[in-house]
Amino acid sequence: MPYVLRHAQTGEIAACVQRNNYDLNYYGVKQWDQELAAEQEKPHFLEAIGHNDHGEWAPVHADENRVKLFNVKLKNDPSRKLLMDAEGNLTVQTRT
Repeated sequence: MPYVLRHAQTGEIAACVQRNNYDLNYYGVKQWDQELAAEQEKPHFLEAIGHNDHGEWAPVHADENRVKLFNVKLKNDPSRKLLMDAEGNLTVQTRT
């Protein structure tokens, strides 16, 4: 059961550059297997990607297929950010 971090106000899903199974870098959604792990790692992870508003982010459950869709929407492009509204609808914006 993957968990991702979602910003309460903007709906942004936290993403970063990561390394895949083939030892290649890609830009995608950061996921955790357990909600507790996401909560515990949240402050350090958010600081590492330039977010200081830790209290605004919360772990949310997203199944494997949904996480794959998140990454497809991001297109391996760090200039894109993924937003998910309260109903689960996704939009992508270019970072300014």
